[in-house]
Amino acid sequence: MTHLLFVVFCFLIDEVLMILFPNSYLVDTLMFIPNLGFCAMILTVRKFNLIDTCLFAFGCGMIYDFCFANTFLIYAIVYTLVACLLHLWSKHMTDTLIESLILAIVTIFVKDLLIYFYMSFQRMTEMSLTLWAERYELLTLLANAILAMVIVYLIRIKDDYLEMKARRIRKGEKVEWFRLKSKE
Repeated sequence: MTHLLFVVFCFLIDEVLMILFPNSYLVDTLMFIPNLGFCAMILTVRKFNLIDTCLFAFGCGMIYDFCFANTFLIYAIVYTLVACLLHLWSKHMTDTLIESLILAIVTIFVKDLLIYFYMSFQRMTEMSLTLWAERYELLTLLANAILAMVIVYLIRIKDDYLEMKARRIRKGEKVEWFRLKSKE
């Protein structure tokens, strides 16, 4: 539950950033789309098993679809595909700051690329791949690289808090076990 609340909080920060930095959809301007919620989801699910990863990603995609993007199942499917790829990649990665940042940026690129291919396939955009990379993806990746550092830091704080909470629970269970054992 804590993981979901954290990701939803990051999606809300995304919306605040979208209000503070509005985008123009003209072809000659650069666009910035914040992906804090997506980064939080990716960095959270990398420690889950495959089923939990897919379900959590699908749920986050549904939240994003219905609450923010006003689409139906596009982001849910894309988030699930990226989470499955992440599950394969994360077996070969450690939990360092640099690898977490690279993972966040690469998964943002893969997500946006899948959305671009879907939009091109559905003829929702006439933009070429190079124009998309120049106008849409460049500023999005650069700005999200900075924001991903904040998310990595917050994820580590959240994980430390959850670990301390689990230790307290285990310690309480151990004390209770000794108390029950001494009564015998």
